[in-house]
Amino acid sequence: MDNNNDFPYDFDGEICKTCRGKCCRGFGGYVWISINEIKTIAAASRMDVELFAGKFVRRVDGRFSLTEKIINGEHFCCFFDRIDCICTIYHNRPYQCRTFPFWKKFKTNFQELLLECPGVYLK
Repeated sequence: MDNNNDFPYDFDGEICKTCRGKCCRGFGGYVWISINEIKTIAAASRMDVELFAGKFVRRVDGRFSLTEKIINGEHFCCFFDRIDCICTIYHNRPYQCRTFPFWKKFKTNFQELLLECPGVYLK
């Protein structure tokens, strides 16, 4: 995980319990995932890697991304539980998810981040 000390904001993970998964749902996008992460999540899910990848992974411009569920026009990560509003693979989630909200693109655009994550605040 990146060193968060050089970001102008910090994050209160307790807010995740109340925001209903804003970072896991919305307009769609990509959750990039490595081959090693695919293997780890497949093993934790007790699935064959090829079966897992066929069901939950898509190829985009030579990279891999988790698939999405689209319900009533809203996009959800395939591992987002809409009822309990939690990540069902939280302990094995991809690097992209583990490092959110500490992404370089938000380092200089706190206002954009606020729209996605109510758990951030300026230091």
